[in-house]
Amino acid sequence: MRMMMRRMLVAALSLCILVGCAGAEGQIDWSIRYTFNELEGQLKQMAQENPRITALYPIGASYQERAIWCLEITNPASQADKTGIAVMANIHGGERESASSAMYFAWWMLEEAATPRVQAILDNYIVYVIPVINPDGYVQSSVYNTRQNMRPRDLNGNGVPFSDPYTDLDGDGYIAALYRGTADEKPVISWRTPSFGMESPDWDGNGILGDDPRNSGIDLNRTFDYQWNRYDIETRKTGVIGANSFASAGPAPASEPEVKAVQNFLLNKEVDALVTLHTGIQCVLYPWCYRPYDPAVDSDDILFMKDTAEKMAAAFQQTTGRGFYTKSSYEDYPTSAELIDYAYGRLNIHAYTVEVYDAGKSKDGDIAACKWEDTLPEATWAFYTQDQLKEMGLDPTKIIDSQGEKLAENEGLWFYTSADAQMVDRAPENQKIMVEGCRDAILVMIDSEPYGQGYTKPDYLNW
Repeated sequence: MRMMMRRMLVAALSLCILVGCAGAEGQIDWSIRYTFNELEGQLKQMAQENPRITALYPIGASYQERAIWCLEITNPASQADKTGIAVMANIHGGERESASSAMYFAWWMLEEAATPRVQAILDNYIVYVIPVINPDGYVQSSVYNTRQNMRPRDLNGNGVPFSDPYTDLDGDGYIAALYRGTADEKPVISWRTPSFGMESPDWDGNGILGDDPRNSGIDLNRTFDYQWNRYDIETRKTGVIGANSFASAGPAPASEPEVKAVQNFLLNKEVDALVTLHTGIQCVLYPWCYRPYDPAVDSDDILFMKDTAEKMAAAFQQTTGRGFYTKSSYEDYPTSAELIDYAYGRLNIHAYTVEVYDAGKSKDGDIAACKWEDTLPEATWAFYTQDQLKEMGLDPTKIIDSQGEKLAENEGLWFYTSADAQMVDRAPENQKIMVEGCRDAILVMIDSEPYGQGYTKPDYLNW
């Protein structure tokens, strides 16, 4: 009996280590920021504990060979004509609250699998959850917020990609921006203030700190094969279709392995509706991204998605108590080659962008401000003399600022660590409420389907 109890205890402890839980078996603490490896462990544990209704598989891999996981959830015994639903997140590496929201939705579905509400979904839908489209960006964002993927880039032109990555020199766990000064005079920062770059030991020895960090300069959500880089003199005159896209898109449509993986997935699975989760504002967006709604050419699907998006935002707001608004993505700001435009424009998938979190407080707490109303850490300043910089591995006589000027003999460096930089290892306040609100918005989308013609491949893709 004692041996059996010991085995049960060991199994429970192993599960907690694997999924990062802080309590009973199967539980996950949704107030925590998890590493990508921990997310992988949680997904594998979900699949292992629910083999009858789940399948876990990679849909592709990143530049750094990390798997892009999909957890498929359905009741295979049901003979219903099923509707495909996709929940995709974290196409921008630093937007990790989106991954938490997708993970929570998958976990909640499995925890509630025996309830009538979820049983009906399992019987009539196939739900695909892809929590992290950009795993390399997710991992790098534990060092410094990194939107892009890790396509190798030689930003400083020395022939070596990522030759001067950001590195924590003073051991506080965060990456600071660096400014000249003396111990008794803290810099006043403006866009004109000369900077010594970001924390780095000057890996490449060129005197410019952090000038070749680990990022590609590519926004994966501007790189899909639909209206890619549509920007020229005519579009500029008539509405600037791609002005927010052309400088950050990849070198060709679907050039990135992460984007190819998503496109191939959608080309091989009949998905009728999808949501892609983001952070930065609090809203639900719908197509188009590249142009405004045109009643002369657009079908009623756009109006259907508009109505559904409004209901999704209302559900999110009701659950969280925070404000959420609704717009077409173009009305929010014009872009091109986004995932939702690809999904709808190419495959007739009803597609929504849900932005789950806007950090910080509004001025007066008005819900219409659509802020999360959380308290962010205070930005910090720390001064280091030239002798202290030498102890960190820097040669203060060789480094230069953004204007090419060296430190004076009496100067050192001020390390400025922003609130955002200090959030790399922690989740926002009340993240548990956030993921619950996102769940309720996704359920509204599911309840709206099927609608209309549904998933449709164009003829040229059926050859």
